[in-house]
Amino acid sequence: MARAASRKVLESPRPDGGHLVKPERLQVVLEAIRDAGERGITKERLVRKLGGLALRTVDRAVRILEDQGARFGKARAGRPAVIHFTLEKGPDWDSKITPHARMALEVALMALEGTATELWYDQLEGLRTLADSHLSTRDRDLFRALQAHVCVRGGADDQQALDTKMLTQVLLALGHPEGPRELELTYKAASTGRTSARGSSWSSVVVPFTLTHDVFSGGAFLLAWDPTRQEPRHFRLARIEAAKALPKRGLIPDKRPLEQARELQIGGWYSATVPFKIQVRVGGTNWPQALLDAPPALPGVTVRKEKGGTVLLTFQATELSGPTRFILQFGADADVIEPKSLRAHLAKTLKAMAAKYR
Repeated sequence: MARAASRKVLESPRPDGGHLVKPERLQVVLEAIRDAGERGITKERLVRKLGGLALRTVDRAVRILEDQGARFGKARAGRPAVIHFTLEKGPDWDSKITPHARMALEVALMALEGTATELWYDQLEGLRTLADSHLSTRDRDLFRALQAHVCVRGGADDQQALDTKMLTQVLLALGHPEGPRELELTYKAASTGRTSARGSSWSSVVVPFTLTHDVFSGGAFLLAWDPTRQEPRHFRLARIEAAKALPKRGLIPDKRPLEQARELQIGGWYSATVPFKIQVRVGGTNWPQALLDAPPALPGVTVRKEKGGTVLLTFQATELSGPTRFILQFGADADVIEPKSLRAHLAKTLKAMAAKYR
């Protein structure tokens, strides 16, 4: 048992001071400088932290840490002026993370949760716990202080938890080392007001291709090849009632339609038709600058500033519903330049909307 524990320690990242400074003391020096924060710490204080060792031992420890990838700030302060060490970068073996990195992780996780899916919920919680365990005491306090002042808005809040067994089968079929396996699934139709010829739920065997998180529609989708229809299909994960990974390898005769569906879908909408270019002129008080500051994540998007304060928004699509949903948010500040089919579709939609408010 002792040998196994010893092997485990040796396999993990650890300092190595050779015969000059014990690894444990290197760790103490590093943690003392880290915990000192922006104020820094002097050699004399480091000596006291190390239990009264000689200054030359501290000097050796700092040099060894620098040889191992650490970078220290060395600023003179006080009267008389003495060097204060601050940690700018940990050594190569250091497993601690900064509070800023932890905050970046938290914001990313909050944004991912805003795609209206609990797809990665357990994994996210585990990652949070792992990251927290790699914060120093001081940095953990700093992160918690920052956390109270950061929020993410937008996306959607999906209260429907995904079936863990279903999700496991989807991932097994999608991530097979030798290529995706066929996936048998039972799917619930989107419409609750109508019943299709096959009923509100139906079963099919498909070949999974990509998991897509779509912020425009607030959901996670499985993009798959339907061998029966010979076309790509999008399945919202929350509507998959059951799934089973089959042993047979899935065959996709041509991946190009799937790649097009993955790259050009907007809000879960796509079509196998030839992609077309959309140009929208956007004006108003705030929209132009907002689009220049943060261009929307649309396929092939460009935002060009025009004279008169407007911007020309250009992107690609294969279907009209997704772009319509996006453009309607601008209200009267948007003017679709092309294609004519989208102008006609928007005119029809707005006419139907206006009829409801007469």
